[in-house]
Amino acid sequence: MTAGESTAPPLFVHRSGTGPPVVLVHGGLPARVTWARQQELAARWSLIMPSRRGYAPNPATPRQDFLADADDLTELIAERPDGVHLVGFSYGGLGASIAAGRLPHLVRSLTLIEVPLFVAAEDDESVRELAALADRFAADADDVQAEREFYAMAGVARKMPVEEEEDIRRAMRLWRNLRSPREAKPRFDAIVEAHVPTLVASGEHNTGLERLCDAIATRLGAQRAKVPGAGHAVARAPGFNTILESFLTAAQRSRDKGGTHER
Repeated sequence: MTAGESTAPPLFVHRSGTGPPVVLVHGGLPARVTWARQQELAARWSLIMPSRRGYAPNPATPRQDFLADADDLTELIAERPDGVHLVGFSYGGLGASIAAGRLPHLVRSLTLIEVPLFVAAEDDESVRELAALADRFAADADDVQAEREFYAMAGVARKMPVEEEEDIRRAMRLWRNLRSPREAKPRFDAIVEAHVPTLVASGEHNTGLERLCDAIATRLGAQRAKVPGAGHAVARAPGFNTILESFLTAAQRSRDKGGTHER
């Protein structure tokens, strides 16, 4: 084995559709659950949906780690020399934003959906409270109050369909075993300097998340979308696909013309 060669098993990636490539990076729930309503986009876009480490059908792992995600996504993006549109949701958006900062020239556009990039708004009290809640939830499985507040913020139902139970059970174990989002420090400057078209979306259900998304959008000079109706599961909200596809189409046209995105 050569120096620097990965020993990790191949990542499971589901591919469907035709058209410009769009990489969809899920958050705490499995990819097939997170992006169920985006399957209609496969009529016009090539959807590339990796399952992050630890999520089925990949082998189980002790914890989720956005740095491992970033390595996987960097490798996945590098396979497409013409670039990809990159969409990251929640914890999965941490790895996506880091990968975008590593390879901005291969990112046709970047969409971040309620990503806990706490570094973007460290001085905001509501964001600090949100970060503290995430830490409390991850640190103590017996903290019933933290669990109640975290599930309410995330919009997670305690009862899941029977066919989802095993995937959800594994996912929930990973929610409490993770590299803290506080450690995520993507290269915002590299993304901005490469003129990567960027969209930051939220669901208008939590003050801390709204202010955090505002701050991320400011750091990236991004377009800002608020799509209520599904809580944290913004990709399930009415109208989200229309907003996302309009953004992707504009970014793709700008790329095809060889121009830069005007924010």
